Parts: sequence; structure tokens; C-alpha cells
Amino acid sequence: MSGTTERAVGVVGASGAVGTAAARHLRALGHTRLLLGGRRARPLAELAAELGGDTEAGPVDADSPESLRTFCEGLDAVLNCAGPSYRIADAVAAAALSAGADYVDVTGDGPAHDRLSRTPAARDSAVVLSAGVLPGLSALLPRWFADRYGLERMTVHAGGLERCTEAAAGDLLLSLPGAEDPVAVFGEPLAAWRDGRVVGRALRAADGARVPGFPGTAFVQPFLTGEARRLAADLGLRELEWYNVHPGEHTRAVLTSVAGRPGADPADAAARLRRAADLDLAGRTPYYRLVYALTGPSGQRRTMTVGLPDSYRMTGRVGAQATDAVARGRVPRGLHHAADVLDPAATVAALFDDPSAGTLRVEEAPTGGAGIEEGDL
Repeated sequence: MSGTTERAVGVVGASGAVGTAAARHLRALGHTRLLLGGRRARPLAELAAELGGDTEAGPVDADSPESLRTFCEGLDAVLNCAGPSYRIADAVAAAALSAGADYVDVTGDGPAHDRLSRTPAARDSAVVLSAGVLPGLSALLPRWFADRYGLERMTVHAGGLERCTEAAAGDLLLSLPGAEDPVAVFGEPLAAWRDGRVVGRALRAADGARVPGFPGTAFVQPFLTGEARRLAADLGLRELEWYNVHPGEHTRAVLTSVAGRPGADPADAAARLRRAADLDLAGRTPYYRLVYALTGPSGQRRTMTVGLPDSYRMTGRVGAQATDAVARGRVPRGLHHAADVLDPAATVAALFDDPSAGTLRVEEAPTGGAGIEEGDL
């Protein structure tokens, strides 16, 4: 804990999986004045009672500008954990900034950043977007690794077996080929980074694939996010490939049926995706992983593996860490992505100080035998 602070922090979407985790982590970091906002009154009240201090609960509708304005009044910082991000875009940010508050969003890449870059108020406050697992931790970890070892090439597999929230379903469907919503462009399916530029349709999706670090088989979807593209350019990488991994049989069936079919109804597809995730989880233990195959300038290959019980809890922790940094004045004014402005070493250490929330392991890449463990954090 960095010591208590009296700055008032609001959490939008606090009754959801991400928001609940974020609120708990903010309290653990010493934030005593919390306002928990959401649509479901009972879970908010129960969480406020659990956290104690000066924690309060209040209704807020992320789709209502008036409701958001009322919620943000008097706050010093606002953390948005509501989604899906493609629909909310900069709505919560606009309300927070108009109230004079700093702002953090666990998603917010792409369209929200574009809109806020044209908003004068975003230059006068500290605004941090992409403060979740993906985007967020997904780029912070390679920066942490590069500071230690150097980095030239990177291949990443990210995914797992977990329940699918409404917000996650909406955003996930936009990573599929054919999902070209002009209002929500988060990246380019099938693209890769090669020698300083994006190469379109360089990779192929595959079903029934075996993926290093993941059990069984999976549907593997190449998707070069805007975050990955920025990371590759900033670090001067020669190559970067990113794959979303979907091991669940029912989830795979929905995704492969939707991919490349832009005429599919988004609401129906999202509902099917959520039901499929529940079926895949029946009787199984949820998990989420980020597996990085990393090559340094000297050619040394290492594997960095992040293991999470689910991505939602860690997303809340990342959002809380970013909000704490903003509230304590450690982030300059202006518009930022979390991985660009948070200190990699300090943030990674804080995020993985609780093994029940997630584990981080770096190993030398195997050359015919078991990997040699270099460190656990």
C-alpha cells in the first residue's frame, strides 16, 4: 500500500466482474473515498459495505450522458470498467472531463483515443486508456522484458477458458475477419508486423490447432491490435505476430460460424457466444494465459508466461494501479496509453504480488528438454 489518500475516486461498472476487482484493489491501495457506480443496486451496496471507509454506492447508466454527469460531479478521478468499449467509446470520459476529473479506462483503445485526441479537456487532465489485460498488461509486459533482456522478435498467444461477459463478447466479435465496423476499429485480422510495417493478410486462422502453453486444441485467430502495432514501432521490433486463442469447443463453433460473415446480427452473435462460453466451462476450471515467445538481439530465445484464473480480475487490478498512479500525481497531464506511461518494473511487481491473482514466469526457450526457469514474480 502506498498510504491512504483522500482523493475521491469513482468506479463506473463497479457491479461487474472487472469493476468489483478494481474497487477492491483500489481500497487495498489506500483509497478510502470511493464511489461505486452501476445499474445493479444490491451488488453495489454489498460491495460498499465490504470495503468500508467512506465508500458509497450510487446508480449510474453508462448509456446516459445525464446520469454520467451526475455521477462524476465532485470526483477527482473516474475509472471506467463498463463496456463494451466500442459502444461506450468516450462517453464516460466526456462526463469525467467535463466535471474536472482525471480519467482511466480499462479499454478505450482505437476510437475512444481518436475522439479524445481532439478533445481540449483531455490535454488539461491526466487521461489513461487501455488499462486492462488486453490492451494494457499485454504491452506493459514486453516493455518490462525488453528493459531486462532486450527484444527483437515476438510471437504472442493470448486466450483461455472463462466466462464471457456482455462487454467482452461485443468487443471480441470485432476481432474476427469480416468485422469491419467503422465505428470500432481495434486492429487488423490476419495481419503481422514485419521490418517496420504492417503486412496485411500475412497469417491464417486455424481451427483444431495445438498452441504452445495451452492444453488441447484451439481456434487460433491472428489479430494485430493497434496496441501491438504501437509496441512494435516503439521497441523497433523486426517481427511481431499476435494470436487470440479460443480452446472451448462451443465457443470455437460460434466464432468460426461468424468469422468472415459481416451480415451476422451482432446482438445475436454475442448472446450465442456467452452461452457457448458457459457450456465450455461446465465442470472445468477457468483460466486465461498470455504466452510470449521472445527473441533478443543476440538471438537468445525465452518464453514469458502469464497465468491468470481469469482475465477480469487482473483487468480490474491493472485499472486500479493506473488510477492510483493518476490519483497520486504520477501521471502527467495529457492523453496516454497505460503501457506507455506506467513504470513497467514497479507496476508489474505490484500486479503480481498476489499469486492468487496471477503468476508470471520467464524461462529460457527449450532446446529439446524442459525449459530452464529464470525467474518467477
